[in-house]
Amino acid sequence: MYKLMLVDDEKEITRGLLEVMPFEELGFTVVGQADNGLEGVHLCEKLNPDLIVTDIRMPLMDGLAMCREIHKSLPTAHFIILSGYDDFEYARQAMHFKSMDYLLKPISSTEFADALRLAKTKLDEEFALQRDIINLRANFTTSLPLLREMLLSTLLSGSVDITAARRDAPRYGLMLSAPQYALAVMRPIAVKQPLPEDLNDPELVKQAMINITRDTLADSFPTEVFHFDGMIAVLFFLPDVAESTFNRVQAALDVVRKTAIHFLEVSPVIGLGAPCFRLEDLHVCARQAVTALDYSVLQGGDTLCVTDLEPGSRTELVASETLLRILTNAIKMGNRLETHRSLSELMEVLVKPTPHNYRVYILEILLTLLRTARDMNADVDVLGDNSSTLECLMREPAIDKAEAILSELADRLLESIQSNLANVTANLARQAGDYLAQHYTEPEISVEHLCRELHVSPSYFSVLYKQEKKETFHQTLTRLRMDRAIMLLTSTDQKTLEIAASVGIPDPSYFSYAFKRHFGFSPSQTRSGKGGHTP
Repeated sequence: MYKLMLVDDEKEITRGLLEVMPFEELGFTVVGQADNGLEGVHLCEKLNPDLIVTDIRMPLMDGLAMCREIHKSLPTAHFIILSGYDDFEYARQAMHFKSMDYLLKPISSTEFADALRLAKTKLDEEFALQRDIINLRANFTTSLPLLREMLLSTLLSGSVDITAARRDAPRYGLMLSAPQYALAVMRPIAVKQPLPEDLNDPELVKQAMINITRDTLADSFPTEVFHFDGMIAVLFFLPDVAESTFNRVQAALDVVRKTAIHFLEVSPVIGLGAPCFRLEDLHVCARQAVTALDYSVLQGGDTLCVTDLEPGSRTELVASETLLRILTNAIKMGNRLETHRSLSELMEVLVKPTPHNYRVYILEILLTLLRTARDMNADVDVLGDNSSTLECLMREPAIDKAEAILSELADRLLESIQSNLANVTANLARQAGDYLAQHYTEPEISVEHLCRELHVSPSYFSVLYKQEKKETFHQTLTRLRMDRAIMLLTSTDQKTLEIAASVGIPDPSYFSYAFKRHFGFSPSQTRSGKGGHTP
């Protein structure tokens, strides 16, 4: 069943439609009714209807203006426009808002039923198109190479959740498990200038290099060859952890290099990182491979392994980028449980580390805490006497002692950031309250206008304001205006028209509607003493 909403100020029309039309038989459930366009906009925010049947001529906000407003926040909604005016301009404007039909009043039940049947057919087609499983599968299959490349690239950059990567890999046709991994990066450099005419496009050369690399390595190792950060990456899935197996990787890359020179007249400059045993360490291999590549370029081009250039790289221990990011976000969001969980996972890696590895690893975590303090404008002194804290950590205490020190620092940082955020929220709400108190009588006042004054985004402001004030900006604005209006109605002889304008609502019809919506009685009832308000 599709959700349908009726909007018309003539109640007898909506009542008649509800009595005579078999809405459910036609595939619709009437979820709401509104008497004017303004009420229609408010109802749509709550009900999210699929189809809106609306009159054009209505008080407070006409049907076309309502369609414009609804279309901004609910672009999937469709409309059937009713009008007593045979006016082409109305029909033309209506077409901009997914109008499915334009019916002239008075309408017959047969004509309206036909319009609903047509609307249902169009809605069915639209939903079928968006849910077309065959096409979705075809598009997914076409996108698989790109999806695989994106997943592999995020593994190398350290910006992916490993659990999510393992979950998604089979869907993308990837098998990521292996006893050991190795990673090489390469750039093709021309042996002769100019290149052959059919290979004068650098991107074509890259693609040819990828094809040659795949073909050359096909009988040696399972590999993935893909674009990565302007280079070509080769990820090896090694069958065991033997050093001899890793040495075979270097020999295979030399064959790739010679083959490329033979067929393409380009020589790939290749950098190879140290082997690793966990997916989450691939970003370390990638960084090492790029370092080796840079060395290779400086030496005139060859295949170089980072372990030959930097002996300590084989035992390098690097904190997980994903866990560091989780730690940062947990602290910023004030999530103490997640903060300590991520710290514990980071420290689990430190099993009998070398003194050098231990110190570098701890410094990475400490630097993450300091950066978080900077980003959140927290007082860096909250981490204590940095020199003594650092000295204590660098003495290589027991791992549990180091974790306790870092946990205490994280707790201090959490407390400082939350205190700062509370102050910021309170200050922002106070500034907004002061501004509203001074400007609520101005008709053009809006969230956007206020946020320009406060130099914050409307979405950020709206969340913080409601959190602090327990009401939205518009609710505060309406309350200020209505409180002022009822005071003037009960204590002065000013006309309702004048009072409406003086509180920032120049449209008297809208003022009366808003007043009754807020208090439950009209301005005229207030004046006559029937509104139940005591001045």
